Amino acid sequence: MSGMSGKLLDEDCPDKVRLSVDEAQTLGESALRVAGFSAEEARIVAEHLVDASTWGFEFAGLPRILVIAERPELRKPLTPISIIRESPVCAFLDGGNHIGYVTLLRAAAIAIEKARTSGVAIVGMRNSWFGGRNGYYLERIARAGLVGIYMGSSTPTVVPPGAARKALGTNPFTIALPRDGNPYIYDIGTAAVMSGEMLMRAFLGQSFEEDVGIDGSGKPTRVARELVQGGVYPFGGHKGFGLSLTIQALGLLVGSKFRNGEVADFGFLLIAFDPELFMPLGQFTTELEELLQTVQGLPRQEGVAAIRIPSERGFHERAIRREQGILVSRQVVERLQSM
Repeated sequence: MSGMSGKLLDEDCPDKVRLSVDEAQTLGESALRVAGFSAEEARIVAEHLVDASTWGFEFAGLPRILVIAERPELRKPLTPISIIRESPVCAFLDGGNHIGYVTLLRAAAIAIEKARTSGVAIVGMRNSWFGGRNGYYLERIARAGLVGIYMGSSTPTVVPPGAARKALGTNPFTIALPRDGNPYIYDIGTAAVMSGEMLMRAFLGQSFEEDVGIDGSGKPTRVARELVQGGVYPFGGHKGFGLSLTIQALGLLVGSKFRNGEVADFGFLLIAFDPELFMPLGQFTTELEELLQTVQGLPRQEGVAAIRIPSERGFHERAIRREQGILVSRQVVERLQSM
């Protein structure tokens, strides 16, 4: 890369390749085109993956293409993304078997339009798969001056406490709030580790630092390849399990069973509303800043440099990595180039 300056956020190492954002975008688009995506959809998906990498989520970046390329959905026919049911404050979409990186952008755009017109919007979507990093869509909603809430169910990866087999998705939950400047985004998955990280480590033959799930026979393991056969735990024990199960149930409400008749599958639910339903936007953002500054200004424990708030690190590091580039596993780059 050229034009790189300042101390590197991510230190170079022999088993990784540094790519500029443009280089990563080009590589991602090329591999996705080979996998069967149209030029426009390849561009949309690659932009999302590269953005995830700039946030520091390597597993949610270009390595994801290796998983996407093996998905059975790519061998099934596509239909246009359509609205099945609609009202001034609601839309129910059929994703037409298109990947969620594409369909959720459409869903977010509809949510923004309806919330601006009616004050509130609820958008559900069935017949789509793989949502990617959910903060990517919620950032757009918050930058439109709206509050955004997202929940997405998915195919089984998570093992309920006490069970010997997976039954729930990693089922993310995201809230985004408008601010002056970068929005506030709280974006979590309800699994102890996200499926993308598990699959990337499995591809690289790696393990986690501790047992985060079970193998195919139901025994605790930290080996990623064994976790693929078994499943991962929910985060936070029974509390994370309860949240994951609830999101899976909400997925049913937006047609997750439609895809293949299974009660655990992909279903997406977006809510957006105008904060001015309750108070002027300026008042809300001012009070939000006061809250965040109060939290960050608290006395710190010994050895703690700063109290961070959700999404603060990601926005800061994204700006740096857009300049310095991203590190991608050499194995992943070589595999994508071979495609």
